[in-house]
Amino acid sequence: MSLRRLLDSPRARRGIAASAIVLSLGGLVLVRTPSGATAAPLTDVSYLNGTTFSGPGASGSLSLSHVKFLAHGRQPIYAELRLRADDQGANEEERAPLALAVVIDTSGSMEGDKIEEARRSVLRLIDGMRDDDEIALIRYDSHPELIQGMARVGEVRRSLRQRVLELQSSGGTNIPAALSEGMDALRDASAGRVRRLVLVSDGLDSTRQQSEALARSGTDRGVTVSALGIGLDFDEGYMAAIARAGRGNFGFVEDASSLAKFLERELSETATTKVERARARFRLPKGLRFVRAVGADARHLGDGEVELRVGSLYAGDERRVVVELAADAEIGESLAIATEVSWDAVGGDSARLDLSELSVVATDDAQAVAQSRDGRVFASSASALASLNQLEAAEAYKNGDVTRARQIIEDNVLALEEAAAAAPADAGDGLRKQAKGYADSRDEFERTPPGSAEGRAASKRAAEKDTANLGRSIY
Repeated sequence: MSLRRLLDSPRARRGIAASAIVLSLGGLVLVRTPSGATAAPLTDVSYLNGTTFSGPGASGSLSLSHVKFLAHGRQPIYAELRLRADDQGANEEERAPLALAVVIDTSGSMEGDKIEEARRSVLRLIDGMRDDDEIALIRYDSHPELIQGMARVGEVRRSLRQRVLELQSSGGTNIPAALSEGMDALRDASAGRVRRLVLVSDGLDSTRQQSEALARSGTDRGVTVSALGIGLDFDEGYMAAIARAGRGNFGFVEDASSLAKFLERELSETATTKVERARARFRLPKGLRFVRAVGADARHLGDGEVELRVGSLYAGDERRVVVELAADAEIGESLAIATEVSWDAVGGDSARLDLSELSVVATDDAQAVAQSRDGRVFASSASALASLNQLEAAEAYKNGDVTRARQIIEDNVLALEEAAAAAPADAGDGLRKQAKGYADSRDEFERTPPGSAEGRAASKRAAEKDTANLGRSIY
């Protein structure tokens, strides 16, 4: 399929399809930074069309794929925001005080090995927490039950262990009520603590939007929500959506034996959190429209202003946000964008960086657009948007539409290969690896019935990996 035909394909317009061909953006100039924030290198990667910045606890970059775009074109405009938490504070002595709410499924389907392993995993989690950490435990089936209200671990360790050993499985699955109970428990956490909720479930219900809204509601209070699915019967789209809304992790394990590892990772990330409430705010002029963001939760504030909530970052963590915009401008017209990035450093100061204005300039010269391209941003945007398409393919396969899943994946592979050809060598290698993984998924989907155990596991593995790539570059 030619590049031009890719651009004209409805399937291509679903996601990246030809985003790897004619991405077009204006230049970015950091005019000033406030006190305590300075221009600084993020990594050893150079950014052609961007700037770097730093503040207490973190540093970052805001980069554009091009300095010129085609006037009145159909091509999307992409920008990439990266924010990286400092490595300092990753050791035990410097770990942050934390408040953790564990919300665990004890419905009837958890009976047997699952509930036994859940008990053991929660006990290991309790043993791994310090006396001055805080914990709350909620079990749920058709209704939630607060097993332990938020309290210091040293004060309840012995009694909580006994309550965990007494957990039994019965009833149905009511995720929203359980999430609400967990959020309420976190409101009782002591001031100054890093807050996280971990949801564990092996089932599903029909209240996805309600659960997403509950997870999203905690971001303003610095609450991170992660979700782990156990077994092959839970809805991976539902659980992944909760994790995205709560700016946390989504995980999948085929049996409960790996639950302990997931909980240990959650404890480690919570304890080494460096940055909370990270966000960016774009003020867009007339003629420039926000389309979507990948890797952040977007909220429209009116008058062309959009806020992107990135969430919390642990020591050494790097988040990526790809922002898609659409422009309508005359040749030579410049559209000015103002950008502000802010976050709260755990136990320290807050940062509010005014990146001032950047200009997006329209042209009718396609060669000038190509020459102004930043290949790294080009590749990063293609990778993130490909993951959105792959999640759509996994959902189609799960629902039994193997033909549609195959077509989405084939479009995805072609677009990634074309993006790789135009990217710097190392970035191109990552895109080719991603394309190869998608081709392997296509082949697995083709030979495995969607309703089989192997098929259900395949769709969940795909959802887990590509959900991770939306907010953090893993290829």
